[in-house]
Amino acid sequence: MIETNPLIALTAYVLAFATAALLLRTVPTFARQLEHSGESRFASIDGLRGYLAFGVFVHHSIITWIFLQTGVIDFPPSNFYSQLGQGSVALFFMITGFLFWDRLLTHGRQHDWLAFAVSRLFRLYPLYLPLMLTVFVTVFYLQGWELKVSGLEFLGQFMAWLTFDRPDVNLYHQTGMLISNVTWTLGYEVFFYLALPLAGMVFIYRGSWKQTLLCLIGIYALYEIVGLEHSLKKHFLASFLGGIAAAYWIRRPPLLAWGKTPLAGAVALLAVIIAFTAFNRAFSTAPILLMSLFFVIVASGNTLFGALRPRGIRWLGEISYSTYLLHGYVLWVLVQRLPPLLHLDSRDAWVFLPLMAVCSCLLIVISSLTYVYLEKPGIDAGKRTVIWLRQNKQRKAASQKTAQQG
Repeated sequence: MIETNPLIALTAYVLAFATAALLLRTVPTFARQLEHSGESRFASIDGLRGYLAFGVFVHHSIITWIFLQTGVIDFPPSNFYSQLGQGSVALFFMITGFLFWDRLLTHGRQHDWLAFAVSRLFRLYPLYLPLMLTVFVTVFYLQGWELKVSGLEFLGQFMAWLTFDRPDVNLYHQTGMLISNVTWTLGYEVFFYLALPLAGMVFIYRGSWKQTLLCLIGIYALYEIVGLEHSLKKHFLASFLGGIAAAYWIRRPPLLAWGKTPLAGAVALLAVIIAFTAFNRAFSTAPILLMSLFFVIVASGNTLFGALRPRGIRWLGEISYSTYLLHGYVLWVLVQRLPPLLHLDSRDAWVFLPLMAVCSCLLIVISSLTYVYLEKPGIDAGKRTVIWLRQNKQRKAASQKTAQQG
């Protein structure tokens, strides 16, 4: 059965890796982008991203197969295929928690919050906005370009999508399924970003008890506001703690040194294998602890016997946000919309499996293009915006000083 056969996932990963390697070999622009990214301080994490983002694609491919067979959207019965989605998201949350808590610990009170805020906006939206527009255009195309709700209601739907919520657009049932509802995770990411300064005040800067109390109240208020439409689940947020723990782990030389050893690599692989095969859900205590153990070892710089080192894997890591955000729409078009036009039935395995193989390759090509022409320009624009804001602030300060002296 497709939904329980691990060879399906293995084949998809091989196709993705081969496509990435071929692109780096034949498209100089992509190769230059990878070279410019250089050797990251956390190169192992960069490699891990590639596995995780593509894992979510495989997870949703299996969910699509089950939906085509039963008409029901549900988690795969296989622990492995279920965890390829949930476990990958949990590890993504750990990566976020680790990278930004590490920066707080490194920079302390000198942390550049302006650059942080601007960079997050220019990281999330340059790719998300075109995808959102594509979803809205698709809905209206499917509905004959007819507005079925009031203008005010439509505006509300538009604004909700801008904040990563996924209400049905123009009465199109389950609009979020056009993109496999992947944006739910961005709500958790946004909460973490907003709460980070307050958490830093409580746990790193450590001001007065009154300041601490106000910050804790602020974190709770953000928790309620961000989760206004769909409440944030505390056990999902616990994943970020695994990343925060890793930020402290790497600051202890004995733990860091052990984390780079072959023994640690074996322990990490064993932990993640157990988490991905013995449990059907990721966000509970045992799998979170196992994945946290896996993650702190990867954060130590362990390449898991070279599995996180190849250029193709690192490229998949570079394009992981595109892969994660776009795969649902690619799946929907190729597996659900295209077959009827070709008079094929995607409920047949001989139709579904080749289409999934094409998706595996095409997704990497599309994600590479969107990274180079949407994501990277957005990141660079964010850096230029920060410089412009700082220069503008300095000019105003100089003008005020001159006025006072005059």
